[in-house]
Amino acid sequence: MSKTDDFLLVLSRTIPKYLSELGSFQYNGKKYLLIDNFVSSHYTKCGLCGNYPIIDVSVIRNRDTGRLNACHTCIDRITNQKVSMWFETFRKKRENIMENRKYIDGLSSILVAYDRNELSIKMSNEVIEKLRKMYVQMCDGLNPGTDLKQIAEAYIS
Repeated sequence: MSKTDDFLLVLSRTIPKYLSELGSFQYNGKKYLLIDNFVSSHYTKCGLCGNYPIIDVSVIRNRDTGRLNACHTCIDRITNQKVSMWFETFRKKRENIMENRKYIDGLSSILVAYDRNELSIKMSNEVIEKLRKMYVQMCDGLNPGTDLKQIAEAYIS
């Protein structure tokens, strides 16, 4: 498994933790749980307010009434939290990690070789620290600027 896959796995494990921390909430006098959130490939209708079309769908469940699809506005309102923003941020981080796969895996190899004193080329501590900082940012799902990517590209190639 690559370093990128490791970080995607760690990121995916934040979803169950978030859902657990969110806990149950009330809607129409009944207790619900948020069980899923996804970007739908087709238009869906919000089962709470009737909004159509929605693409960002949160699925809530109640033991008695089953499941309902909720739009981002309704899920934020009934949970009294910014659930939609959390999932939007999650998806952006995931997208950035996948987009930067080449850099994450390449920088990981360079930094491991440097730490083991096995690097075949000479690099200044300043360059290593820039690469390390960029690596950490990318692993956190952030997207470094073009200038930092060009520096990494020069060493990865």
